[in-house]
Amino acid sequence: MLKSSALNGGIYGRRVGRITSKALSVRNRMMRLNLTISNSFVFNHLHDNCPFLSFNNWHINCSLYEGRKKEMSAGQEKRILIIEPDPRERRDLALQLESEFYAIDTGKNLSEALKKITEGSYHCLLLAVDLPEMKGYEAVPIIKSLDPKLKIIMMTRKNSKRLEAKCREQDIFFYFIKSFGLEELKLAIKNAFIPNERRNN
Repeated sequence: MLKSSALNGGIYGRRVGRITSKALSVRNRMMRLNLTISNSFVFNHLHDNCPFLSFNNWHINCSLYEGRKKEMSAGQEKRILIIEPDPRERRDLALQLESEFYAIDTGKNLSEALKKITEGSYHCLLLAVDLPEMKGYEAVPIIKSLDPKLKIIMMTRKNSKRLEAKCREQDIFFYFIKSFGLEELKLAIKNAFIPNERRNN
């Protein structure tokens, strides 16, 4: 049986949101909970492994997930490539964006980025400034030679005026300072998927 602690931490906590042990107790199993379950795997796991929960009495909002699923089946999948050397930051960012219904691929260096861009098609690239081979802004012309239309969001934790100027000299879509928080990044990604003519109006 899936315990509440498993939901509060790890992948289930990230995908479903915090569910307290009180909410999962037998005494409170009939209460109505408003949840947005964005991943069908999580829903099925809860349904199969929590028999003490009465799903008939839960208000499960899956409409957004179903809408995005239809987009994917229609070939409108929104694909993002994350290139981040730090494994923890790479994993956490991927999980956050997957919960926003984006299709995510990841890599740790420029070599993996070039390989993935050559083999697949992405709408947006989240590129760390500090790569093992070179600075991220130095890699932009190389990446753009493979896919000129790719929207590149440069990411850094250590900002400076000099660094920002160097990044903005390149053909990037957005300059993201990690300490500003994920909401700003999510908004930038959302704007990256808006066609240019609509964004300029």
